[in-house]
Amino acid sequence: MKLSEMFPRRYATGDDLQGKAFNLTIERISRERMRPQPNSPEVDRWVAYFKETQKGVVLSRTLAYQIADILGSEDTSDWIGKKITLFPQPMMVAGRNVTAIRARAAREEINSNVLNILPAALMDEMEDDYDLS
Repeated sequence: MKLSEMFPRRYATGDDLQGKAFNLTIERISRERMRPQPNSPEVDRWVAYFKETQKGVVLSRTLAYQIADILGSEDTSDWIGKKITLFPQPMMVAGRNVTAIRARAAREEINSNVLNILPAALMDEMEDDYDLS
């Protein structure tokens, strides 16, 4: 059994994309309390949820501004009901190879139904890897 199945995360990670891009429709943006590290104080972070999947994506500053540029608005209430494409981007963060989630304009040829193969998932980079226990 995979560790990701044994210890499922509350929020999606770049690895959940399995190397593929997905068209998703933004359902809501919500503020949530979480711990960046075990034994650290809780912080508020913004999370995007989508109609096509259960897990949310913690918005890093980079991802939030990418979505704002794509949709032409920095007001997140304007994002609701709009489609974007999320894709994985391998990168090095603090000396570790990680897979970040990035956004681009939605491409119609990408089938969002493929998300059904994922464990209800998606997510962002290492800075968004939170301990929620």
